[in-house]
Amino acid sequence: MPPIKLNFSRAVWAIIAKDAVCEFRTRYAVGALVMFALTALSSVSMTLAGAALPPELAAALLWVVMFFCAMAGLARVFVQEQEAGTLLVLRLYATGMAVYFGKLLFNLVLLAGLTCLVVPLFILFLNVAVGEWLSFALILVFGIAGIAAVSTLTAAMVMYAQGKHAVFTVLTFPVLLPQFLSVISATAKVLAGSAPELREFVFMAGYDAAVIAAGILLFDYLWQD
Repeated sequence: MPPIKLNFSRAVWAIIAKDAVCEFRTRYAVGALVMFALTALSSVSMTLAGAALPPELAAALLWVVMFFCAMAGLARVFVQEQEAGTLLVLRLYATGMAVYFGKLLFNLVLLAGLTCLVVPLFILFLNVAVGEWLSFALILVFGIAGIAAVSTLTAAMVMYAQGKHAVFTVLTFPVLLPQFLSVISATAKVLAGSAPELREFVFMAGYDAAVIAAGILLFDYLWQD
């Protein structure tokens, strides 16, 4: 039987809905993200015993927590398809681009929910003050968009690999490092009470756009048998 492709928008929303239902049943990614975030932040808070962190260290800690939470939960975005044997169904009914954007948007939703949990706990547990809320919000948007874009692409690369989770982290970190350093630097400035420069926002936005463009160009090759 020849493949019956859904149109792009229907396929994207069908993939998001399928992943949401699967996550609601298993709660694997949500549980991994939440437990890592709570454990890391509470451990650091108890270690500091109320002492204030320098802005640079606090910014690095925030993004380290965000990164490793993502590594704990997002690696399964394609692995679960391979383990459940549903890759063939996706190939029959959706184009590679629809699969890529469906997975990317689902990862963005997960990371946005994680951010809504982590940032208030980060501010409360570590007693930090945010001077520029608009700048801080933009940094968070660009940061989680970069993590989601890189994670979606590298998860597709490792879905058939041995030791998937370790390989996923090893591949993702160096690709994400330029954005990682940029968001840490910009977050440190916000926590110190100043605003990041415009060129920093341009770099973060350009990085996200470049990674998404790379995903559009490369995903069909990764998605083939």
